[in-house]
Amino acid sequence: MSLAVISAIIMTVLLIVMLVMGASISIAIGLSSAVAMLCMLPVDISLITSAQRIFTGANSFSLIAIPFFILAGNIMNHGGITMRLVRFAQAFVGHIKGGLAMVDILVCMMFGTVSGSAVAGTAAVGCLMIPAMKDEKYDPAFTAGLTACASCCCPIIPPSLAFVIYGAAAKVSVGDMFIAGVVPGILMGLIMMLVVYVFAVKRDFSAGPKTSWKEKWEATRQALPCIGLPIIVVGGIMGGFFTPTEAAAAAVLYSLILSAFVYRTVGWKELWKSIIDSAIDSGTVMLIVGGCYLFGWVISNERWAVSVTNMLVGLHTSLAVKLLLVNLVLLVVGMFMDSAPAIMLVAPILAPAMASLGVDPIQTGMIVCLNLTIGLATPPVGVCLYTATNIARCKFGDTVRNAVPFLVAMLAALAIITNVPVVSRIPFIGTIETRGDVEVGRSLFLYKNTNQK
Repeated sequence: MSLAVISAIIMTVLLIVMLVMGASISIAIGLSSAVAMLCMLPVDISLITSAQRIFTGANSFSLIAIPFFILAGNIMNHGGITMRLVRFAQAFVGHIKGGLAMVDILVCMMFGTVSGSAVAGTAAVGCLMIPAMKDEKYDPAFTAGLTACASCCCPIIPPSLAFVIYGAAAKVSVGDMFIAGVVPGILMGLIMMLVVYVFAVKRDFSAGPKTSWKEKWEATRQALPCIGLPIIVVGGIMGGFFTPTEAAAAAVLYSLILSAFVYRTVGWKELWKSIIDSAIDSGTVMLIVGGCYLFGWVISNERWAVSVTNMLVGLHTSLAVKLLLVNLVLLVVGMFMDSAPAIMLVAPILAPAMASLGVDPIQTGMIVCLNLTIGLATPPVGVCLYTATNIARCKFGDTVRNAVPFLVAMLAALAIITNVPVVSRIPFIGTIETRGDVEVGRSLFLYKNTNQK
């Protein structure tokens, strides 16, 4: 048995053991990778290289967008935008049978344009919508399962922290990922709304009162500045006015002006709390990124990406079956790991392997992020499920059972995104920035498609 194989086994076993023992994901990934390096290199060289790799992983221009987007989301959250989004959604769909549940989904979708975090969406939207639905005689477990799954739209609709992390890990354009996420995010929401309507007819859910056009306009006027954030971010990137990182800084400025001077809901106290919360969240994410970058360097040195590529290419089956196998593996990974570290771990391996099959790296990014986002609403990790259950004050098992139809809806959206590339391959997506193994895979993709034409 070669030294590379032995070190890989040690790293994998140690990672699993530490996670089972409850160690922090950043510590588990970083320490297991460092131990693997000790097996491959002398002690002094391995320690120096480990420190350098962790620093290099966090020292990326595109990753600067993470603390900016987190800060923008926190400022907007403290600015009381959630209630304005609820009023806006209720004005247009609240009168439909099961409309209040549809409002929950629509608000989660719009909240994703502000926060980009599924857990934050569950907490913010759930605190308003779950009690409101319970007052209308909705089953508490149903409201919890719905909110947990609907919040999974947040990391898909740009601006998205998951896309920033994937872009840095797979060396693809974050801006292209933002643009590609618009249609899949909307598709997820629409399919879940369809499921809600079926339940509404079957269980005879109540419908809210109709609103006048004057009320619709007032709700729109109040919510329109909130919806302006994704327009600035995505529109600015598409128009070439700024990079995704600069767009993140613009998002902070916009959210500050909106919350402090337009709505006047954020003072110095709220601003300081937003900064502190953002610093803590950003530090946690960047520590994970650094550890995952070291992990990625180890697997790159051991040529795991090449092995996975050869395995996928060597399978004597159709592309659809290969994509199905990839989705199944990613779903299992998402059930046991948080999305951020999981993306950092699988992207360097999967991106070149998928590109060798002729799958565009941007579409691969959508498949990876959507799979791992679904994991946030699936046990045993299922952070969104636990959050929603706590708000609804119901049994966790009941929440899981009621979440199943909406999980099926998200899997249907995943199947469409996987097998219909045009959904995530928007025609006006620009040039993909790639390096290393991904560049080779991208070249193969272009070569195959050119020959097919």
